[in-house]
Amino acid sequence: MAQTAEDTPNALQARRIFDDAYQQIYGPEGASFHYRISILKIYSSEGSGWYKGNKSKSTTKKSIIWDNGDIKYILRKGKGIVEIHDPRVNKKDKLLQKFKFNRDDYIYSVAKEGENMLVTLSAKPDAKGSMKTIEALLKPKSHEPFELRIKVAFFWAYIYFTDFKAGGIDDSMFIFPKEKYPDYKIIDER
Repeated sequence: MAQTAEDTPNALQARRIFDDAYQQIYGPEGASFHYRISILKIYSSEGSGWYKGNKSKSTTKKSIIWDNGDIKYILRKGKGIVEIHDPRVNKKDKLLQKFKFNRDDYIYSVAKEGENMLVTLSAKPDAKGSMKTIEALLKPKSHEPFELRIKVAFFWAYIYFTDFKAGGIDDSMFIFPKEKYPDYKIIDER
């Protein structure tokens, strides 16, 4: 029987390693980290993020986002507004649409890069998303991510992680504290 690119020992090992790293962020214990994003030197952002399952919170200079899995609140700093969104619908955010991700749309491989592990995800020919290649640089034993390189169309996006901590994320982190922002105008975008 012929072996497919998905069934090689390297591909299977790479998928296990990637799934472990992915689970550290999106699993039931969650994770926190500081991040910096750079795209073509024309877009950059940095902030902090907390993830747990389908819940998240992120902070940047311009906004704070609380997503409890059912409702997403986006506080626009300096504008005095809080937008309410359905977290399952992000059609208004065209940049975010380019980064939709399904783990089964890729063929995996793993290699060493210096002292670290480089897990590469190459989009299958029938993949629906626009991310063609994802390179995850991980610490060798913990599989803790510290850099992602994502190729979308013809450009690369880089995400750098620091202060990564897996586990210990309380669900109260994802609840919008309405009482702290009584003067903010609420705009329902659902």
